[in-house]
Amino acid sequence: MASLITLGLSQIMVGTAAPDGTMPTAALTKIGKTYKDTCKMAQDASDVTEHFEEGRSAPEVRKKAKKIPALTFSIMDPDEAFLAKYVGGSSDAAKGWGFDGTEVVANVALKVETEQGLDISIPNADVEAVINADFSAKGIFLVDFTVTPCAVSSGKAIWAKAKTAK
Repeated sequence: MASLITLGLSQIMVGTAAPDGTMPTAALTKIGKTYKDTCKMAQDASDVTEHFEEGRSAPEVRKKAKKIPALTFSIMDPDEAFLAKYVGGSSDAAKGWGFDGTEVVANVALKVETEQGLDISIPNADVEAVINADFSAKGIFLVDFTVTPCAVSSGKAIWAKAKTAK
């Protein structure tokens, strides 16, 4: 078996969510400038239920419920339209970005393109984006993302596929 090494972020692409599970290919655009070394995917440990017989330390039965991996990253230097689309709110040419917390953010299709190895595709991704801005002289305006794959009607909620040789 050949070894596969996955490393480096090339870009993060987004498009219209596909609850049917079919990942869009042509209609994806770059989400923005991903802040260096912030893109990570992690999976929490399973929820475990164990049942024990009285007086015994080994479980009679052990049931695990796996958790889906989540993706986190930060985008730097957003504009008003970006904030409205991902954090919520509205963008007005005269007033700028407005937010009151009641706005709903739509799911997206999201693809992480790596420099080599596996690319990650999420056809129906819930996006939670929060502002993380530091207005000091050395600070930066970031939007921190937590992306959770949501169920689809056909197929899988998340895919990892090796790049094809060029």
